[in-house]
This record gives sequence, structure tokens and C-alpha cells, in this order.
Amino acid sequence: LARSAGADGVHLSGAQLVNLPARPEADWVGASCHTPEEMARAVELGVDFVLISPVLPTLTHPDAPALGWEAFARLNEDYPLPVYALGGMTRAKLETAWEHGAHGIAMMRDAWR
Repeated sequence: LARSAGADGVHLSGAQLVNLPARPEADWVGASCHTPEEMARAVELGVDFVLISPVLPTLTHPDAPALGWEAFARLNEDYPLPVYALGGMTRAKLETAWEHGAHGIAMMRDAWR
């Protein structure tokens, strides 16, 4: 579907990630991860990057418990793929994300401000 739409890549949910038998045939593959098991599966599949979420409380998933920066850093420690922080991110949190091992941040609302 991604190729037929002319997309450069796909983004996998945690559920999609753990249920795929192989990496999708796309130039770029990213995945949302919430657990060490999902992160390990992302490495097994050879995705290009992961997003760990939610790091902070977010309006898009108000019932999801936030990990916090320390848990984010533990999940990201010695991880072989680029990791982006997702959930409650703003431009002002980029340096904090870097301090906790993130490659960068991903955001929705603040990206358009």
C-alpha cells in the first residue's frame, strides 16, 4: 500500500511491530515502541528508527501512563537504533531529550506552531 501510494516509508504501531513476520518492503520503516520487547522486535526486523512513547502526558492518549525521562533513558541505553521521544514533546524539550539519549523528538501539535 505504501509503495502504491508513492510513500517513502511506513510507521508501525507496537501491535503491528510484534505481529509482522518480516520488515515491510519500504525504504524507511519506523516503529512506535512502549516496552523492551517491542524495542527488541524492532531490532530483529531491522527497522530504521523507533519512537518511544509516551514520554510525557499527551492529549492524543490521555489514559496512557507517561514513562518519564528516566524510564525513557533506561529503555534507550545502549540501544542500536536511533530513538526519538514522543508524547508531550515541544521544541523546548529537545535538549532534555538529547540529555536522556534521544536522537531527537517527534511531535504533532507543536510542529505547526
